[in-house]
Amino acid sequence: MSTVDEKIANLKEALSKSRPVCTGSSQISAQEATLIYGLQNDKTARWIDLANAAPAELNALSDACQKATFGRNQEDVLDETYRKAGQMSAKDFTIRFNVEKSGILAHVHARLLEGFNKSDKRIEAELYKLNVYGAGSFFKAHKDTPRGETMFGSLVVVFPSPHVGGALHLRYDDKEEEFNSAHILSSLDTPTVAYAAFYGDVEHEVAVVESGHRVTLTYNLYFADAGAPGPALALTAPPDARDTSEIHFCLSALLKDPKFLPTGGILGFGLRHAYPVNSQTSLKKLKSFLKGVDALLVHTSELLGLKTSLKAVYSDDDREIILDNIAGDLNDCNVEENIIHRLEDEFGSGCDIEDVTWVVESSQVHLKATYVAYGNEPSLGHIYGDLVLLVDIPSAKDRIQTKE
Repeated sequence: MSTVDEKIANLKEALSKSRPVCTGSSQISAQEATLIYGLQNDKTARWIDLANAAPAELNALSDACQKATFGRNQEDVLDETYRKAGQMSAKDFTIRFNVEKSGILAHVHARLLEGFNKSDKRIEAELYKLNVYGAGSFFKAHKDTPRGETMFGSLVVVFPSPHVGGALHLRYDDKEEEFNSAHILSSLDTPTVAYAAFYGDVEHEVAVVESGHRVTLTYNLYFADAGAPGPALALTAPPDARDTSEIHFCLSALLKDPKFLPTGGILGFGLRHAYPVNSQTSLKKLKSFLKGVDALLVHTSELLGLKTSLKAVYSDDDREIILDNIAGDLNDCNVEENIIHRLEDEFGSGCDIEDVTWVVESSQVHLKATYVAYGNEPSLGHIYGDLVLLVDIPSAKDRIQTKE
């Protein structure tokens, strides 16, 4: 029989298996590949069939694009040593392709929002840009800039214009996946688009296009409440986590072991994904916007009757503290005063760090609070922390009995 430590290790391994990436292909009609561009000046508006475009037509589309920029330090930067491609904003073109009706969002929803009840959460895709990568174009490794707290990722749809190269490399958790749209599309006889959706904290890179034109639509993906306005999606119901989730099986095995936290306690998990946060962020609200395995862990825990909460953990050289809120900057703190004690007084303590059994210690969300320390001379001090998910574990005798 497995020991408690082995069961905890099994749970940690199960958490590492969730993919923050979703790829696939979808057939389209000839009409859906029709793109009209140059809309800012009706006299020069043109159209192109992206499923059957001649090289001259693709060259004209590329020439109509602006040089592509990218986000750096909250600014749009033009640097063709880092990104060389063409871009066109959504207001400058129209296309008959409909990402909601294509079935792509249903697939993305089922794969990337695995921790959500599909009746409670849906996604919206905002058309962002058209990009054209001609021969010699590329985009070095980067992560997407979130545009609002409800944006969780990006969707790239590649149209079947002939091209060689331009594979999308996606990196996460010391792993790498290659999404080779040129290879996928060249092997198909019917008009088809290839697509890749991924969370914003997934590093990705577009390899050099060797020949032809890689034409893509990029969408920003947002969380949206089920009652919010927008098209209703025919989404596949989520799998029953009690039957299919390895995370559920591993967590359930722990709960059934009387040697595991016999008097109760807390399990701690560093978040696997990154989220835009600041001192004004509501941790209670943020919990409903968790992604991937973070959301799946909340969903599974609550299926088992366990209470979950997001907390901020701060530490100095001597001590760690758990807070219910993210600490803001402190403008006056005496250097002789322990900053941890000051945080306790300012923001309150959520629970004792000694009560937490850590399954995953490291988090992708790093926190920093700044304060002015006064001594012989004022100086700027910093204290660092992480955002974590805590799961309350009842005593062995009070735990809910679960099915195998």
